[in-house]
Amino acid sequence: MITIVAAVVAVLASILMFGFGKKRFDPAGQFCYIPGGSAGLGKSLAAELVRRGAHVVIVARGAQRAGETVAELKTLAKPDQKILFVTADLSDQVSSARALDEAAASFDGRAPDHVFLCAGMSRPMLFIDTTTEDLKANFDGVYWVSAWTAHAVVQMMVKQKVQGTLTFVSSFLGYTTFAGYSTYTPAKFALRGLADTLRNELLLFGIKVHLYMPAGMLSPGYEEENKTKPKVTQKIEEGDNPISCEAAAAILVKGLERGNYQITNDFVTDLVRVSAKGAVPSNGPLDVVYSIISAIGLPVWRMMTDSQVRASSKQVDADLQARGFYA
Repeated sequence: MITIVAAVVAVLASILMFGFGKKRFDPAGQFCYIPGGSAGLGKSLAAELVRRGAHVVIVARGAQRAGETVAELKTLAKPDQKILFVTADLSDQVSSARALDEAAASFDGRAPDHVFLCAGMSRPMLFIDTTTEDLKANFDGVYWVSAWTAHAVVQMMVKQKVQGTLTFVSSFLGYTTFAGYSTYTPAKFALRGLADTLRNELLLFGIKVHLYMPAGMLSPGYEEENKTKPKVTQKIEEGDNPISCEAAAAILVKGLERGNYQITNDFVTDLVRVSAKGAVPSNGPLDVVYSIISAIGLPVWRMMTDSQVRASSKQVDADLQARGFYA
């Protein structure tokens, strides 16, 4: 009986919250700002936005790749669309603020309408193999590359009373995690915490916040992370099916059109989302069904993952012995 009542309440809440199929995101003619827009998800998202008529500025560390990306994007654009790039070290607060000012200058100093925080990195390894430099560099390269830009963007939007959108990109691993991601997951959890806070706080100013929580994507970053990924992590992930960045970008835009706060790209992530999302808006009545399935499925997944880690202990021990790790 309680489940039935909850389902009815969820349906009514969904209708009130999301309307009847109305699109809530249309970037045509608007200024979109994409840190991390020269590769991976950011590049595919930039292409999707250009095709939809947006003016796009990407931010990247390297000018050559950024310039090549802009050249590709311009082939998709109409003559009146602005497609530009700026270079910056986004892990640095001053550089992040300067990049935003430089991008805004091309629009008479106006703040962006839509910001997509796609910059990031992943360098998985066992915690015992990390150095203090690894821990700091990974947090800088996952959390601060987005948080510094978000801080500058929010200040600019509020000062100019621009009621735009701010989309953070966390990860499936911002909900739950496992061996090998001690350098990555804490920062992705932190991004989720920042987004959850700002979703509520920026209601003060009419700024909408969204949070994309994708699972694996076939990107240059994915290829790079596999170079350091421990064997136990590979074992846990061996059944995963990463999707293309183009598919992930399309899913993100569709989630924005629906008005979802937390956006996911597969069924398994949705099961984890409903279990771990906290007191943030749901994605509709189907979340009730997901909750029932996750209550059964997630404990099973956890036990399987723990079993895989325990089964790897002898191999890890042998590797450490061979490397002379033990005193």
